Amino acid sequence: MKTINEYILHELNHNESPQPVVTIVADLNYDYIYNCPHLKSGKEVIISDFSRYLAGAGGYAACGLAKLGAEVFLLTELGKDEEGESLYSEITTFGVQRDGIKLVANKKSPFTLIFTEEEEQKPRQVATFPGTSKDFSIDAMDYKKHVARSGLVYSCNYFILRRLREEIRFVFKFAKNNNILTSYDANAGDGWDDEKTLSTLKNSIYPLTDIVFLNESEAFYLTKIGDPVKSIRRINPGSITVVVKLGARGVLIRHRESVYSITGFALKEKARDTIGAGDSFQAAFIYFYLRKFPIELCGILGAANAASTVMFKGGTGGQCSVRELIKFVNNYKIFDLGGGDISVQPITYSRKG
Repeated sequence: MKTINEYILHELNHNESPQPVVTIVADLNYDYIYNCPHLKSGKEVIISDFSRYLAGAGGYAACGLAKLGAEVFLLTELGKDEEGESLYSEITTFGVQRDGIKLVANKKSPFTLIFTEEEEQKPRQVATFPGTSKDFSIDAMDYKKHVARSGLVYSCNYFILRRLREEIRFVFKFAKNNNILTSYDANAGDGWDDEKTLSTLKNSIYPLTDIVFLNESEAFYLTKIGDPVKSIRRINPGSITVVVKLGARGVLIRHRESVYSITGFALKEKARDTIGAGDSFQAAFIYFYLRKFPIELCGILGAANAASTVMFKGGTGGQCSVRELIKFVNNYKIFDLGGGDISVQPITYSRKG
């Protein structure tokens, strides 16, 4: 067993790989978060607080990558309504390029309503209006122009972006033909237990995906194996990298023939909001992956970004810059236990927002 903090900090301070360019083909919307008791049929509840945050799995990933220093092109559709105009304006404050965002007249922008108790003591309740996301199509964009200048193209939200899921293979084929990496996160949704629903994912998307992101339950649905250490070896053997997120317990990574296990970054304070944590993980993982960091460091820094995110409300407020990641990691001892196992132990940390 050995500590690897100095090794991580040296890479963060001295890695000279160029800043990556990423194209994200996905969703962008607002989350409306209401703090209130659990909703029950026939019962009225009192909302104690509410807030609105720029959101969407694609939006979170785009903002996280831009915060770290990547050049990010987000390709999506919004309604030419009050929310769409506001999102179109706000996304630039995060450093994300918006020339691939199309505002569609006479269409409504998507949004999500989230009802949650303070500190999420019960599972949050979520209702999404898909709006323009429902019919979002690659026909509406010049994706080749953006993908061609990128090092990686990322997409997600299999169950919400239903038309896009049937078409994303064309984007990924173009990327693969031009030696550009591809990455996909299907995200949560109804249909993981339905083989027919998963057909496009398994047969059209994953065969063209270099980096696959899943959580533990999604890995189980794909393999019917309850142990994620075993299931990760079975998931899409053709991918270079498969990541299975385990929430607060950490992450498993299969990279080529090796498997890495990284424990989570334990927090002294209760998580304020888990929304967007997985997308923040992916943003940091992809960022450092493209900058050619060792794979275990990609996982460690992704987990650190996710841990920072849950300390803030909304999915973007806790996302880190590289300098902030250095500060975050400095409050932990990170041990290489050998055999691909990494243990993260807290010293002290507070970055509550």
